[in-house]
Amino acid sequence: MKKLERPSIALLSIGFLVCLAGCGEKPLTITYDRPAEYNISESIRRIAIAEFGGKTALDRKFGDVAADELASSLDAYNKKYDRYELIDRKRLQAILDERDWQLAIADTASAAQVGKIADVEAMIYGSVSVSSRDVRASRMGFDIGRRKPKTVYYTRRYCMASVNFTMDDIRTSKTLATVTLTREYDSDKDKGDNGGGIGKALGFGGDGPPPTDQILTRLIYECVGQFVGKISPHTETVTEKMETGKSKIVRTGNKLARAGDYDEALVCYTRAMESHPDDDGAAFNAGLIYEAMGKLEEAAEYYTRAFDLNDKEKYIFARKRVRAGTD
Repeated sequence: MKKLERPSIALLSIGFLVCLAGCGEKPLTITYDRPAEYNISESIRRIAIAEFGGKTALDRKFGDVAADELASSLDAYNKKYDRYELIDRKRLQAILDERDWQLAIADTASAAQVGKIADVEAMIYGSVSVSSRDVRASRMGFDIGRRKPKTVYYTRRYCMASVNFTMDDIRTSKTLATVTLTREYDSDKDKGDNGGGIGKALGFGGDGPPPTDQILTRLIYECVGQFVGKISPHTETVTEKMETGKSKIVRTGNKLARAGDYDEALVCYTRAMESHPDDDGAAFNAGLIYEAMGKLEEAAEYYTRAFDLNDKEKYIFARKRVRAGTD
């Protein structure tokens, strides 16, 4: 009889890392409506968006990205919530061109002047600042052929985008909202494939972070999305990884949840908590289901229960999220 060979350490390592990268529960995506965070008077209907300025050519380039994304987002939400009537930016530019004015606005006085000519109730304007840098870094990888550790050199990329938003009431020359939002990116913390993952651990791949423009655009979009949520009703999408729990029935509930069978999933989590009262994972998953069903008070109760059993940071943020929706 042929003797079976033991798998090599390298293969065992690969298997372990593949499990780390692919094992576990898939996330559950929850989408629901949110009101505007700021109390903007319903009398504010007609609004215009000016160009977003910046100190450098690159800043102004991404200022255009911010203004375009803001207009696109508000237009999309207006079709759903009928909140604002957005003045076309080309029309606004044409009005200003007739007077040989620039669309970029830097203060309340100029916003009021342009807004009155454009016949709007509010004007949104702002500025953008972006930066990026690459650093040559190293990490320990694993040489599969030689079956030993090796030093791997790669490019670590940092990016930052900061956007200042201001919304002024044209009729009163008062500021309705002003906020500066900043987002940062570090390729070493990127969980996507370009950030490294299993390839980075094994010493191949992971040496190509996304292009800088792509990263900065994503950061700008995130800033715009947060600002839109402050001034307009909006759709919020939450993606949370479900817990595996302490019994098989929790994983059964997770399959039902991903299939949209929320009532049956809740039955599974309830049974899991009856047999294992200390199962914080089952409690957290029950909270997710109630959140997906729009029952935010019940979701908060189960998130609290999960947190009382295990003070995971994700439980705290989940509870804070649904409590904000019940205020």
